[in-house]
Amino acid sequence: MELMLEFFDSGAFIPHGHCYLWNPWLVWLHILSDLFTAIAYYSIPIGLVYFVQKREDLPFKWIFWLFSLFIIFCGTTHLMEIWTLWNPHYWVSGVVKALTAIISVYTAASVVPLIPQLLALPSHAQLAAMNVALEREIKERKQTELELTRSRDLREAIYNESADAIFLVDSISLLIFDCNQRAMEMFEVKSKEELIGIEGRTLQKEQFTDEEILKIVEDIQKFGFWSSEIEYVTRKGKPFWGNIAAKTIDVAGKAINMVRVKDVSDRKRAEEHIRKLNIELEAKVQERTLELSQANAELEIEVSERKLTEERFHLVLKNSPITVFMQDLDLRYTWLYNPSLQTNHDEILGKTDSDLLLAPDDAQKISDIKQRVLTSGVGVREEVFVSADSQKRYFDLTVEPHHDLNGEVNGIGCVALDITWRKQSEEDLRAAYEREIILTKEIHHRVKNNLQIVSGLLYLQARQVKDQKMRDIIHSSRDRIQSMALLHEKLYQSKNLENIDFIAYIQSLTRNLRNSYASKSAAISLNINAEPINVDIDTAIYCGLIINELVSNSFKYAFPEGHSGQIVIEFSKNSDDSYGLIVSDNGVGMPEVIDLKHAKNLGLQLVYSLVTEQLKGEVLVENFHGMVFKISFTIKNTLPR
Repeated sequence: MELMLEFFDSGAFIPHGHCYLWNPWLVWLHILSDLFTAIAYYSIPIGLVYFVQKREDLPFKWIFWLFSLFIIFCGTTHLMEIWTLWNPHYWVSGVVKALTAIISVYTAASVVPLIPQLLALPSHAQLAAMNVALEREIKERKQTELELTRSRDLREAIYNESADAIFLVDSISLLIFDCNQRAMEMFEVKSKEELIGIEGRTLQKEQFTDEEILKIVEDIQKFGFWSSEIEYVTRKGKPFWGNIAAKTIDVAGKAINMVRVKDVSDRKRAEEHIRKLNIELEAKVQERTLELSQANAELEIEVSERKLTEERFHLVLKNSPITVFMQDLDLRYTWLYNPSLQTNHDEILGKTDSDLLLAPDDAQKISDIKQRVLTSGVGVREEVFVSADSQKRYFDLTVEPHHDLNGEVNGIGCVALDITWRKQSEEDLRAAYEREIILTKEIHHRVKNNLQIVSGLLYLQARQVKDQKMRDIIHSSRDRIQSMALLHEKLYQSKNLENIDFIAYIQSLTRNLRNSYASKSAAISLNINAEPINVDIDTAIYCGLIINELVSNSFKYAFPEGHSGQIVIEFSKNSDDSYGLIVSDNGVGMPEVIDLKHAKNLGLQLVYSLVTEQLKGEVLVENFHGMVFKISFTIKNTLPR
């Protein structure tokens, strides 16, 4: 205790301020300098302690604690300098300095062997480079791990999602120790346990023998793999064909057999179907070959006959006025046989009608016909003419479209028949016919005039006859002659002598009859109901005479003096060559049945004779409320109007 008191006792020492003579400026200079130095010394350990606590991975932490202790004692010595200015506790100050010295020496002694280790620590640039390298290594390691994961997942996916069954087989025991999902589906099992631990050959329909297994193992060792097609049976008894391939692989230093089984049942069925089809095809080919042989023999005969026919055809065509040729879409000649206007075959090919024909109008007309066929695709036949050798040449031209294999029009085929001689003959015949028409009309005109003269003589003769009966006979004869004269008048007025306008002829005939019986016909109407029909001259004459007789009888006998009535003439065509003529009246009729064949009346006898002998027809008489004469007959080879 006394030692402690002595230690803190100032004794006879004087404060340190006396050394400065208590000069205020000098005292405050030392006070402030020591104070700020002490504050700085005490703040440094605080930072070091904070740094050490935050950096748990910091090496050589003890040196930081040692430096902190050293700095704290250094700051304490400066505080003791301020304390001793007024309190001369120099023993305490000396002890503090002694401890500071001890700690300083220990710190210095500790730093010296630590310097090589501190120098070995990497610099900031080195640490940055190491950090970059470390980050790159970490990134590469993560990428490698990701690739390994992907590769593992890919192998797992390939293994389990494969379309083929995959088995892993022990290379020594040949027992299955793993398989994929497809193997379970292919062999119709619910779990792998049903396939693991068994030999693969037990799944076969016909199992391999031990010798075959040894041969397969030898092939795998020799060639590296083995493959074949085997018929399997599922666990549910369903057979199917599989393509098996076996290969030895190394896994973790252990050799195992990887066996792949691919379902080829569809292909095997297709191959079997194709094999059957091939057999059928071979049979059909043989049959077809025989048919082709027979067809070839027949074709050779047909070709020979066709060549003979072509030779005959060319021989006939060569000496005929027929030209055959073909033209393309531009109407250029591409093929020609037996040219008619040009003797040189090569001068025509490749040219058009405008290049060959002298008259542009002729070429244009023919080109228009051919172009119309190309456009419409419909063949035509027309008569054309061209000017050649200072004369007109007429041709009967037939133009047909020509089609390619696709059915498209690619040109035209033409046949031209030289009909110049026929046209000349037609012109000669037409001229001769016109001369004959003129002569015939002249004859009919003269006959008509002569009949008119005879009619006039009969008229004069009737005026001189006193006997009424005789006068009636002369009038009847005159009417018949007038009927024939009227027909001849129609003939020389007609443009066609073979087609007589029968309606106009009947109208003229009945008009003359009405005039002849003008005294009796005033109250009698005469109607004509007939179709517009043309007949030949003979039929017109016979029908005109019949109408003349029957209408005359109606005027004379059907209607007594003062009676009115109606006469109707009907003429119709019933079929192609059958005609009907009806002459009727609504007069008093006849008191008895008429037999025309034995009639006493000359007119009725004439009617019966004309119908039955000239017209080769039939006549039916009805005597009911007047007289009706129904006549039917047939005309052969009549010309239409």
